[in-house]
Amino acid sequence: MKLGELLKNKTGEIYKIDSDQSVFTAVELLNKHKIGSLLVMDDKQKLAGIITERDILFKCTNSKKDNKNIRVSEIMTPKEQLIIGTIDDTLSYAMQVMTNKKIRHLPIVNQERVIGIVSIGDVLKEILEQSESEIRLMREYITNPYGINL
Repeated sequence: MKLGELLKNKTGEIYKIDSDQSVFTAVELLNKHKIGSLLVMDDKQKLAGIITERDILFKCTNSKKDNKNIRVSEIMTPKEQLIIGTIDDTLSYAMQVMTNKKIRHLPIVNQERVIGIVSIGDVLKEILEQSESEIRLMREYITNPYGINL
């Protein structure tokens, strides 16, 4: 399965934040929507980066500033360092990249336009469902290899 197909099956919207907003606002949005990341948009509504729970935990604790005074742009992962997926990437590719790079959220881009975001949980859930279907089919074949109804 390709990531484009996974996004079609996934419900929900893309949660975004402006790069000049405070980390405190980002935390409020993450809590409100029960999500782990926000796409960061610039003033032209183009992808500027991503801010995750981990960014906030690791980068804000070392800061002398109050979280209400830290801007998202100060701690986000900028676009230049961002790892993205495309609609034509496979689930196994996404899982491999996310595991190797130790990331939990992968923005999906099509022709420089963000069309969604997948989490490692989304990818694992789909892979497990596919595996369970294959196992069921294999068991049916083993118990009745010729498809004869007895």
